[in-house]
Amino acid sequence: MRRLSPIASAILGLSAMSGWAGTLPWGMPGPAKKPHPTTERLREYTATLRTNIGDITLELSPEAAPNAVRTFVKLAERGAYDGARVTCAFKDRMIVIGPPAAGAKDAPEPLAYEAAPSSAIAGAVLMDRGADGRTLPNRLMFLLSDQEHLEGDYTVFAHIEKGLDVAKRLGAAATRSADGTPVPVEDLLIEQVLIHKKPSPDAKESKN
Repeated sequence: MRRLSPIASAILGLSAMSGWAGTLPWGMPGPAKKPHPTTERLREYTATLRTNIGDITLELSPEAAPNAVRTFVKLAERGAYDGARVTCAFKDRMIVIGPPAAGAKDAPEPLAYEAAPSSAIAGAVLMDRGADGRTLPNRLMFLLSDQEHLEGDYTVFAHIEKGLDVAKRLGAAATRSADGTPVPVEDLLIEQVLIHKKPSPDAKESKN
């Protein structure tokens, strides 16, 4: 019997074994945290994905998923997402963005799942997960409609602030079936991911 890919199984609402990876490391403050941006600093950032059909702007959620946001920002600033492509396109449901083949060997370490109040609703951005239940920072899932069956299994770390229409156009692309997964026929690329720092309130006031 042909086995469905993890993404196809998720879309069909099939249950998967949870792979809780234990206590979240961000729960314990201390000197070891100093090299990493704090949650407060992470609130200062937004992200823009430049695709070959338009831009998508993300509002990050560091309070909900600090490890995921911290890792996303670090990878984006390193250019790790540049050249990624839409690997799955489920029309009106979701798109999945994966790394270019050449970058597979440099895949980042998986993260522990981060439970958060953020919902798997239209516009939510999640990190995919492996068979062991751990979060995969180099595979991103963009929800085009509410997907309640994904709640509690995937880390939600951002929401689309602008460009949901662009994401839906990516999801509406022509596809071919590959082991039950709808793969876009044409290349749909993430040309670049840019991290922006929000203007500080003080800077806004000084302009007035």
